[in-house]
Amino acid sequence: MNERVKKLSEEIRKLSPDEQADLMDELLVLTYKPAEPAVEKAWSDEIERRISEVRRGEAKLVDAREALRKYKTP
Repeated sequence: MNERVKKLSEEIRKLSPDEQADLMDELLVLTYKPAEPAVEKAWSDEIERRISEVRRGEAKLVDAREALRKYKTP
């Protein structure tokens, strides 16, 4: 860790937990590039397809508690 990062780290530790969370959100936005338009379009189309399927009564729905129960650790 270089000196600049060490100094920033010291300053960050002085922030409130809420301020640290806000900073973390900002860093994540700066770090990760926005999704590609084609990917966003594909997800949007998939969401619309699934909503239509539910509205037409064609989707197989599962109760959330039932679905999560299968992943519960013993």
